[in-house]
Amino acid sequence: MYNAVFSVMNDHKEIWTGVFQLKSVFKKFSENLSCLTALKTDQEMDLQPLLDAVSEKRESLLSMVNPVANIALAYANDHKKKEIIKKLKLSINKLTSSNDLDLIENSKVIYKVAKKLIKKSVAETEKLDNKSVSIVDYGLNEKMVIDLNAAKKDFVKSLLAMHEAIQNNVMMGKQITTLIKKNERLLKNKMDLLLTIFATSKTDFYKTYLEARVIQKTEIVKTKGKKVQKEKLSEDEVISG
Repeated sequence: MYNAVFSVMNDHKEIWTGVFQLKSVFKKFSENLSCLTALKTDQEMDLQPLLDAVSEKRESLLSMVNPVANIALAYANDHKKKEIIKKLKLSINKLTSSNDLDLIENSKVIYKVAKKLIKKSVAETEKLDNKSVSIVDYGLNEKMVIDLNAAKKDFVKSLLAMHEAIQNNVMMGKQITTLIKKNERLLKNKMDLLLTIFATSKTDFYKTYLEARVIQKTEIVKTKGKKVQKEKLSEDEVISG
């Protein structure tokens, strides 16, 4: 926006550059316009790849966590591990329909239970006379647990990247609004007034300027801020087990 005004002023410098205050206000106007153009270009960055990445990582996490949770629950049911059963049932029931943060938290619960059961099975295997049935006999192995944790971390990273991009987009929207207001003040409070000097002496130039201002005034400028859910996603989630 304001490009029409800029073009008119830039193309007729020889007419108005003798007025010092016009030179000063046009310089500020041009600097704001340059920043405005750069911000709008950055703001138009396509967020779809980041959204697609979140969806992909979420599906990947669900595909990893479901079998681990079900195997662990089957083991806990057979061995009457009431505390584990309670934890797993609560988590499993919330998995598919849970929001992103709940999915992360439930996956952590399932990962910790599975990790503990795998560790126990390793210790039991080392006992030569041990004949008890371990979680490994139900089909769970250490790689499945490691892959689950990696999928959880990847999902958290994708969410962090998306939220950072959205927050940057909102921040740029606020900066754009500020620059628009600054340029509008420069035009209304100074340039529009000073250029009346040329209303009769340089009528073609002045008429062209007014036409540019009419074009600018009829533009509807909307800066759409995206509501960002205030969810606590810390870097600790990425590195935590």
